[in-house]
Amino acid sequence: MPKYNVLLVDDHPMIIAGFEQALEIIKEHDDTLKFSKDSALNCTDAAKKILNEDKKYDLICLDLSLPASKDGKYNSGEDLAKLAKKSQPQAKLLICTMLENNYKVLNVLRRIDPNGFLVKSDTNPDILIAAIESLLKGQTYHSTTVQKMMKKTIEFSHNIDEEDLRILYLISKGILTKNIPDHMDLSLSTIEKRKKQMKFFFDIPNTNDKILVEKAKEKGFL
Repeated sequence: MPKYNVLLVDDHPMIIAGFEQALEIIKEHDDTLKFSKDSALNCTDAAKKILNEDKKYDLICLDLSLPASKDGKYNSGEDLAKLAKKSQPQAKLLICTMLENNYKVLNVLRRIDPNGFLVKSDTNPDILIAAIESLLKGQTYHSTTVQKMMKKTIEFSHNIDEEDLRILYLISKGILTKNIPDHMDLSLSTIEKRKKQMKFFFDIPNTNDKILVEKAKEKGFL
């Protein structure tokens, strides 16, 4: 009888309950399966479980927005995902988050490369079940919103690169162009040149940055 050790990490108990219900339904569909479930509501408890050498997890389901650990080492689900990659390399990682900001989601995909990624607004019991089953079979799974983000990035990757996305994100957060060099390793002249190229790509006049941000959001880059 296959037994899977599963760690569920979310600061909302109802979300954890939803995952537990999905695991029970999977077990009902295949009574040869057995799940051992642990859960955590914050980074402190989750980190302890991930670092426990006596417990090897097969699946770790993580939210990105979590209360930081008391020692200050882990401030988010992304920090926990990096820890899991190092301390539990055999575990499949499933990210489930409220985030719908393209820039942030795509950055997590690049930095963590999880086996699965769900946006909660896409997610229902059937999606949870499909995602878990896919990961346990060694496959990947991305919810509809994430798939669209990835498709958009592939389509426009020859025109908009990661540094362009970073510039767009900073502008959208109210950072003035003259201050962007304080946030990334580019000169002001290079940033201005990249902005001009993006405005040409989006076919908008070389006017204020508000229109650039609006167009980037319309096209799915923010």
